[in-house]
Amino acid sequence: MTPKGRKGAAESATKSISPKGEKARAKLKAAAVAVLEEVGYHQMRIVDVTAKAGVASGLFYHYFKDLRSLTLEVLEDFVSHSQRVEEIERDVPRGDWYERMLAHNRMVVQAYVERPGIMRALLQLADEDEAFSELLRKNFVEQLGWLTKQMPRLFPDAAMTEHQAMMVVYTLAGSGETILRDYYINRDTVLVEQEVDLEEMAELITVVFYRGLFLENPPAEKMIYTRNLQLMKK
Repeated sequence: MTPKGRKGAAESATKSISPKGEKARAKLKAAAVAVLEEVGYHQMRIVDVTAKAGVASGLFYHYFKDLRSLTLEVLEDFVSHSQRVEEIERDVPRGDWYERMLAHNRMVVQAYVERPGIMRALLQLADEDEAFSELLRKNFVEQLGWLTKQMPRLFPDAAMTEHQAMMVVYTLAGSGETILRDYYINRDTVLVEQEVDLEEMAELITVVFYRGLFLENPPAEKMIYTRNLQLMKK
């Protein structure tokens, strides 16, 4: 998942580190996560990270070139967790498309709920670092790939090309990403006027996605927060 060029640099920087050094490096990465949540990427300082990690400030440069390289590595690790499809779908009943979509959306919403500072940093670094932006786009497409590949089987009469299928899925998923950013990161005053919990948000995104894809409601028993959407029919 590491962009070409950065991977080689990261490997060369860490391959000779001792077990003690690896432990210190891990402490710095964990500390960076905490500081990103507390003050954000643009306000983070090296002294903040080393203090949180409990290591001397001078040790920082033994393991990382600068704050940017540390932050990028931390965020790349964070992004890589979203690709574990088998783990995400571990408890999903076979053939249950709603629950499958819900499992993926719940994982994404949970990231925004538990790590809004990290998600904010993801957006900030994507604007500033083209390689990282490419990484995020690639990850998003790969996240949707499992569904794109199923489109010909789900809708055989539609005769969609693979690119058409991806465009449809990408468009539907993009609307979910927008509300997550505005609700959890931008804290839009209209959206946050009433609190929506993790399960409600995951259900909302999944129901809207399901309706847009299958042109029908999911099973009624799946709709709790969104049960009134069942009345939105022509």
